[in-house]
Amino acid sequence: MGRGWFDFRSGPQKARDYREFTERVFSGGPAHKKQVRERLQEVLHQKDVTYEFVYYTALKDLLVRKPKLTFEEGLDQVCGEIHVMKLGPATVDGIRSVLKEDMEGKLGGEA
Repeated sequence: MGRGWFDFRSGPQKARDYREFTERVFSGGPAHKKQVRERLQEVLHQKDVTYEFVYYTALKDLLVRKPKLTFEEGLDQVCGEIHVMKLGPATVDGIRSVLKEDMEGKLGGEA
């Protein structure tokens, strides 16, 4: 159990949780992750999409775990938990389009 600064999980538990997370979000492995990041760069017309990628991965993980949530509900929840930057409408549209492609299996992952 852990969240934020206090994480009392053991090393093996942390490793297992991270592995499960990456398999859930990037089912196609590192190549899938790279392809998603590159697609975000293309769609958002930015060279560095580090922060946008954080929001993307958190949102995709949430939507995979809770498939009944809508994009907007998931985004509201993620933005309530992550306070790195304010997402503008163009960024939200870009994340939505890349997420749609990814969830349809067009970006190296499983549909």
